[in-house]
Amino acid sequence: MKLSNYLRRDSEEEIHQKMNQHLAKIHQATQTLIRAVKAWKENDTTTLDLEVGNITAEENAADKILADIWLELTKGNLKSKLRSDILTFIKRADEVAGCAKRACNNFLIIHNVKLPEHIFEEILKSCELVDLCIEKLKEALTIYREDIRRTVDLTTEISFIEHQVDGLYSRLKNHYFDFKGISDNFATLVIFDHAIREIEKAANSAEDASDALRSIIISEI
Repeated sequence: MKLSNYLRRDSEEEIHQKMNQHLAKIHQATQTLIRAVKAWKENDTTTLDLEVGNITAEENAADKILADIWLELTKGNLKSKLRSDILTFIKRADEVAGCAKRACNNFLIIHNVKLPEHIFEEILKSCELVDLCIEKLKEALTIYREDIRRTVDLTTEISFIEHQVDGLYSRLKNHYFDFKGISDNFATLVIFDHAIREIEKAANSAEDASDALRSIIISEI
């Protein structure tokens, strides 16, 4: 085996391992987001504040792994197209954690706002769907070199889930003026809008990451 081929294979293995580690941290962040919504719903400010701290720590840990991947990619052992696709994947996946953290911070700011049950349920459902996107992305990343068909199916499922989040986001925006505590306070309305928009952006970023993974598959066929 040529030295260049050996270095390429070794580098791919190292980066793939770190990509899985990075995505595991993103998954922890989306699960924390779910717990934060539940704490907000239950008016448990102490737990909500704790989850905001947790999600910040998870994002920081993901950023450290992201930096390690960047360093490995700078060695130039991989083809430029593959490097580009990997960079797109990890950046879009990393955005999910950032969006989740910003949503949590906004929840904490408006934690005293009492929302109707169905509003909380739609927010919670949106967060659960984002988490499901990351679960499927984790599976796809794990198997993409062994089971191409299943990986493509998973990326298609992620796109379908993202469309569901879009639908919930539209429904939530339609509720803006249906309840007090939001509609009578412009600042609260803005913060609430930012919070649910970050959830929708997280789903978009997860879909973008799945598209990048599909591109990686195509380039390796």
